[in-house]
Amino acid sequence: MQQISTKPLKHILVCTNERPHGKECCSNVQGYEIFRELKDWVKANGLASSVWVTRTGCLGFCNNVGATVVIYPGQLWLREVKKDEIEKIKSLVLESVKQTL
Repeated sequence: MQQISTKPLKHILVCTNERPHGKECCSNVQGYEIFRELKDWVKANGLASSVWVTRTGCLGFCNNVGATVVIYPGQLWLREVKKDEIEKIKSLVLESVKQTL
C-alpha cells in the first residue's frame, strides 16, 4: 500500500446508480450525463489537479427528479440535481477553488 500525498481542493461525487426497470435511481434522471459534463468541464478548464469528479453508486437519496451530487470538503449534499442546474454547481466550485488558490 502506498499513501497518496496530493488531494483535491474539491471532490465532486455524482450518483450514477442503476436499479432494475421501474425503480427510482440517479441513472434514470441523467446522473451519468451530469457526471460526464462535470468531468469534461474540469478537464477542459485545467482543473483536474484541483477538482476531482467521481461517479458513485447509490448515495441514498433515490428519486425520479434528479441526481444526487456531493461536494467535499464542506459536505455539501445536493439532491434532485437536474442537468440544467449544472452551471450553478460549476460556478460554486470555481468560486471556492479560486479563493483557495
